[in-house]
This record gives sequence, structure tokens and C-alpha cells, in this order.
Amino acid sequence: MIALGDQGSGDLQQWRVGQAMERVAAKDGRLDMVVLLGDNFYGKSLTGIHDLSWQMKFERVYWGQWLSHVPFYAVLGNHDYPVSQKVEVEYGQRHEGSGRWQMPSTFYVKDFGNVDGRPLVRMVFLDTAAPRESFQRQIDLLDQAFQQPGPAPVWRVAAAHHPVRNHGEHGEDGELVSLLLPALERNKVDMFLAGHDHNQQLLLRAAEPAWVVSGAGGQKLYAVGATALDTSFANAHAGFAKLDFNASQLRLNYYDDRGNLETGFLWARDCQWMAKGCLLPDAAQQIVAQ
Repeated sequence: MIALGDQGSGDLQQWRVGQAMERVAAKDGRLDMVVLLGDNFYGKSLTGIHDLSWQMKFERVYWGQWLSHVPFYAVLGNHDYPVSQKVEVEYGQRHEGSGRWQMPSTFYVKDFGNVDGRPLVRMVFLDTAAPRESFQRQIDLLDQAFQQPGPAPVWRVAAAHHPVRNHGEHGEDGELVSLLLPALERNKVDMFLAGHDHNQQLLLRAAEPAWVVSGAGGQKLYAVGATALDTSFANAHAGFAKLDFNASQLRLNYYDDRGNLETGFLWARDCQWMAKGCLLPDAAQQIVAQ
């Protein structure tokens, strides 16, 4: 899957990133889905499912042999409120346009792949732009997704617009940390995908999910703060993240807006948690050298 957020500017930068996504998918020869991490439509609010912004900020931007045939699972950002979020849900529910836009509700759960009867990846798509007083319903969904009876997923991923850990311009949201982090920890979520800060970051802390920030999809970029001890990667280049899952490992690559590989990381599934101790030896150097 490819993951990126803050893409919905309609500007040349968004189109360049879209072309790079197609280029990387063609080079790899594989792409099953795209995750859009919110702020899907900047500027004026959507007027409806036939608004021209659907063409100029989604349908025509992401096109090509690969991008035109895969679903795009989207979450909502603060720029999608207070009007566009209703239209985005309707567009998904009615399978409008190319039918690629997937947003069955403002927050939802979806399984991907299968390994011996187990879901390869279970993803919880959250709406961190919603009023925080209503957030308990999403915490309940997170608990239900990962504590329900039946085969346990191999990989556990959550996606939202606002990052929990962040060394970018916006900093950390203390309320979100107190609300969401305990739920992510008790459900042993492996990775949390987010945007909001217009840059790329990978932050790793012991016993927490791997924090992937990929908010450089098309809007003006934000500088990244001073490198901290938990920072494995950070830059302010436009681009996207690509994640390749299988039963034994997860590969995370960051690309720029020309499709050039910036850095990569590799985790083994038999490791108990996703902090730095789980990175395979010299994984980043091995990937860059390939």
C-alpha cells in the first residue's frame, strides 16, 4: 500500500507526487491500495458529489496503469470539516466517479489479505478531526477490532490524520496522546499512519507503535524540528510512504516526488514490538543498495 496525506491541494505538487506514485508502483510491479491520510480537499468546501474538485484533486490526479485500478481508503482531516466530510462519505457510499474512493463512514475497520485463515492486515481508519468529546466511539471501535473473537490479524495498523507522536511544526496533541495512546498500546497496534504535518517522519519509542508521518502529498511543506532520540527518519521533501506486508516481515520505504527512494526500513513479524530493536540489521542500507 501507498500512504500519504495533506494531498488535496490540486496544485502541481500534488500532481507530481501522483505521477511518482504511479512510477514506483510500475517499477515494483505491485500495488494493492492507497491510504489517504486526510486533508483531502483544501480550499472551498465541496458542494456535492459532482463538484469539479473531485476531478482536479482526486480522479484525474491519481491515474495510470496502477493507480487507476486500486481502491483509495481515505480518512478525514481538519480541512475536510465542517462540510466536505459529509460529501466525501456520500461519494464513497454511492461508488461515484471511478469507484475507487473508499469511505464507508467517518471511521471504519477493514481487513486486507489472508494468511492461513488469518487477516494479513487489519486496519482501523479513525477520524481525529471529529469533536474530541465524541471520540469514545472510536476508542470502542479500536478495542472491538482487535479484541473480537476469531483469527487474529498478522499485522495491526491504525490510520488517522493527526499524529500522536510528532516532531514537526504542529507538535504533539496532548489530548490525543491521552485519549488514543493507551488504546493503541493495549491492542498492540504495530503501526500508526498519519499526516497533518507536511513532511515525512518515522518515530520509534519502546513498546509503542511505529509512528509514520506521511503528510507531504501536495500541500506547502513544513520544516521538521530538531532530531530527537526517537527519530529514525525526518525530512521536508514532498513524497509518500510505501508499505509492503507479508506474513514474516514489513518493509517501509519513503519516496520523494520524483519516485526516488529516500530511505527504507524492515521489521520482522516474529519480533514482539515495533521499536528500534525490531529493525532488521542494516535494513535501510540494504534497501537503498538494491
